[in-house]
Amino acid sequence: MKQVEQLWFFCLLLDFLISFDPTEAMSVTASVSLFYFNSTSNRTVFERCECGLYGFNSPRLSAQGLVGIPKSENHQACDKNTEFTVTSEPWIALIERGDCNFTEKIQMATRKGATAAVIYNSQGKGNHPLVMLHPDGLKTWDTSVHT
Repeated sequence: MKQVEQLWFFCLLLDFLISFDPTEAMSVTASVSLFYFNSTSNRTVFERCECGLYGFNSPRLSAQGLVGIPKSENHQACDKNTEFTVTSEPWIALIERGDCNFTEKIQMATRKGATAAVIYNSQGKGNHPLVMLHPDGLKTWDTSVHT
């Protein structure tokens, strides 16, 4: 890079870093644990992975509860009339990435009473984990999970 280009890059980087609180500028890995019943093997399965990322403004807290998915044909929770399969607290919204931004997805889950929202990437769509900023300080947190 030329010296002028390096200076502009440094200024942009500095501006980006100043925009965030230092604790928010880093992505934090989320540990995801699942208990579910596998009807094929007729067994309860436990899985754990370090495969998620907390959102920038999301509290770094754990959440547990039943998982609810959108009742619509797609699972992206972008429609204002989205309903979820589980609504008795505590519950966690499992939402597919796409069609609207993460903030809208989290707000939808919050309005419906979710304790947390997990936004996952669709298999085969080439999605990569991406931590999103939702500056409005939502109490519900999101974890992005790639599959």
